[in-house]
Amino acid sequence: MSTIHREIHPEIRVLDPKAGLVEYVASDETLDHYREIIRADGWRFSHFRKNAPFVDSHDYSTIEKLLGSVVEFRVEGKRLIEVVKWEPEASPLAKIGFAMTQAGHLKAVSVGFIPTKYVDRYSNGGADLQREALAMGLAPEAAAAVRAIYLEHEQIELSACIIGANPAALARVARAYKCGALGDDDIDALAGMQRAADRDATGGTPVLPGNAGPGQRDFADDGETARGAEIADAAARAEGRRRQWLREFEKAINGK
Repeated sequence: MSTIHREIHPEIRVLDPKAGLVEYVASDETLDHYREIIRADGWRFSHFRKNAPFVDSHDYSTIEKLLGSVVEFRVEGKRLIEVVKWEPEASPLAKIGFAMTQAGHLKAVSVGFIPTKYVDRYSNGGADLQREALAMGLAPEAAAAVRAIYLEHEQIELSACIIGANPAALARVARAYKCGALGDDDIDALAGMQRAADRDATGGTPVLPGNAGPGQRDFADDGETARGAEIADAAARAEGRRRQWLREFEKAINGK
């Protein structure tokens, strides 16, 4: 089965600001909005303990998305508790994320895991699911609403939720900016991330014809007009994404 991601908005504790240590309740046995329950006693860490990555939004495409590592993980009662060491000096994203965490604006984490044993509505006609739900102490009407219960699951990673361009996320960024947790350089960095999504379309950082720097090809020099136009278009779209993000951020700052 493919990796599953489940997000909660936990109680968090900054244990040591200088060391970048933060404690999270990474998961519990609450019935989530998928109508699923993850058994706390089912967590397994055989692969996770070898690396224990803490990443941005389940994105493993580049080391730039690595924010730090999980240095401690344990199950207490019905909760999975994990201690993360952020590395704000090693990553621009980690710097922004840790500042927002300290300021109280970034609280959500999401666990990436592979289920190895579970029951659902299709398991023995749903009888196994109902039996497991009732054994967990759920009332019959609550048990009837459950879609699946994960009994054993191998953790792959822990993620901080991405700071996206949706209004709620931008509002959190705006609050962090107003309270001084984020500065102008951080906002510029976040806006610049909107350009990064277009890099694959150009095979790297877009270079406009006639503006090649040292070691970069100037497509206008060798007559590749079509390719140069493609790159210019991608660069224009990327810049448009950056400007749109800044406009939306300004609206959030001004409360519009």
